[in-house]
Amino acid sequence: MTEVLFDRDGEVYLPTPASGSPWHPNMLHGGAVSGLFGFGVEQQATAWPDFRLGRLTMDLLRPVPRAALKLSSRLRRDGGRLKALDLALHHDGKLVASASAVLQKAHAITLPAHAPTPAVPPPGPDGLAETGIQAMLDAKGLKIPRGLHSRVQLRPVTPWNESGQGTSWLNLPVTIVAGTPLTPLVRATLLSDLSNGVAQLNLGNATGTINADINLNLFRYPDSEWLAIQAQTQLQPTGLGLVQGTLFDTRGAIGYVTQVVQSYGEFTG
Repeated sequence: MTEVLFDRDGEVYLPTPASGSPWHPNMLHGGAVSGLFGFGVEQQATAWPDFRLGRLTMDLLRPVPRAALKLSSRLRRDGGRLKALDLALHHDGKLVASASAVLQKAHAITLPAHAPTPAVPPPGPDGLAETGIQAMLDAKGLKIPRGLHSRVQLRPVTPWNESGQGTSWLNLPVTIVAGTPLTPLVRATLLSDLSNGVAQLNLGNATGTINADINLNLFRYPDSEWLAIQAQTQLQPTGLGLVQGTLFDTRGAIGYVTQVVQSYGEFTG
């Protein structure tokens, strides 16, 4: 049976244990938040069948608790070729995360022969050894709470060694709410947060990087359940940096992810 991340009651979403974060058992994983925003966008976009999501920017303003959350949306621009949607996630009346989405009207065209083509996918996922994020954390002897990351199926193309760069195929066999299968759009938003994990940079002394946002640009929705992320972290001596990633399905590149990151440590809070 497919696990669900949230029990829904109208605009209120109650997180399940499957939505948890590795940082604290009472916090949500960023992927659960990004997946919920993607779900919210898609719920609105059903009214516009000719429109496709081109950009989704998500700001993780503060730790999102594993508690009742209210998701709201507002149509900021209702145009014939472009629609702009703002979303907000509140807990107990406090804004914990926000998002903005740009949707564009699709129409058939013929591409010229000289048009650039998307990058080919990395090797896999077939034929690659499968592991999990939780298994790697447990192997290090880390006492990390289980949550969304525990459900991720991982097939690394390059070693997952916290060197600040990497390529991996990922699959997450969950859904946002019961009775609603994971769609290609929501799958892409759900997995986009893991770019920082694929390109995690270990600075030693229990210090790495954490992202404050997720910027997802899609030029095509994925066709496969397994998606690959090829990402790199550029961190500066200020402790601030940027993750840049390319998102693939088994046919090729489908879009890009960027995340602003900053270093954290066991003593920095």
